Amino acid sequence: MSLIKTISDSALTLTPNERLLIQSVMDDPTTAALGTASELAKAVGVHEATASRLAKKLGFNSYARFRDALRDEFIATNETATRFQKTISDNDTGTTLGNLIAEEVDALSHVDNFISDTQINQVAEKLMSADRIFIQGTGNAEILALLMLKRFRRFGKDAHQLASDARSLAEQTLGLRPGDVVLTFVFRRAPKHYVPLIETTREAGAQSIVICGSAGAMAAPSPDYILAAPRSGSTEAFQTLTVPMTICNAIVIAAGLTEQKQSLKKLERLGQLIERFD
Repeated sequence: MSLIKTISDSALTLTPNERLLIQSVMDDPTTAALGTASELAKAVGVHEATASRLAKKLGFNSYARFRDALRDEFIATNETATRFQKTISDNDTGTTLGNLIAEEVDALSHVDNFISDTQINQVAEKLMSADRIFIQGTGNAEILALLMLKRFRRFGKDAHQLASDARSLAEQTLGLRPGDVVLTFVFRRAPKHYVPLIETTREAGAQSIVICGSAGAMAAPSPDYILAAPRSGSTEAFQTLTVPMTICNAIVIAAGLTEQKQSLKKLERLGQLIERFD
């Protein structure tokens, strides 16, 4: 299990100070992985004992073990570092494009450290077996929501885009029922209506899926399925959608493979309808 998933599963049990610590760790995991419990606590403004308690609450014998897990998950191995250095050498021409390519390659090379094929297949199967799919993406995530909406409609699924305003969202989720699936995205912070959306989904007996960056591990309440992997770029500056877009595409491909014959029939029928409407 990835550290992000461990944190996500424990999010509801954390105290306010522990949440501050975790948020700091998720914002800058490399610094936390190289520092001490005292340094982390001082930077956040809490007592050092809070860091030790947090580590134990997450299942580690000590903060040192927690820090080791951070190093394993967020700091590249020598092999990966060598590949990344070669990428930089090949692409760094002093241009924005060259540097961006290097950052994206590095981020993508780590995705399978956080998300397994099993998780992708589970989410794909859940979406393909759903009676209805409700998808929400706010801000930059709206483009990802539209991607998933169109892809699953092409598979013949009853897919709907959830609104972002409170009244419309309440009206749309009023009829949620068992068999429905809600898919949403969490990046820098949980969207405004994240908590009531997940709570309403759970109360209705429907299932929830969240695709997120490392900060999404702090989203509470925890969804039924979470696919979390760090995005490229600085957490304090610009971050791209390349990693979550790749995760979405992997789900779409896996979904098509779960019901390959049926998917092909739907796509063939779609082609016929497009010709008709043209």
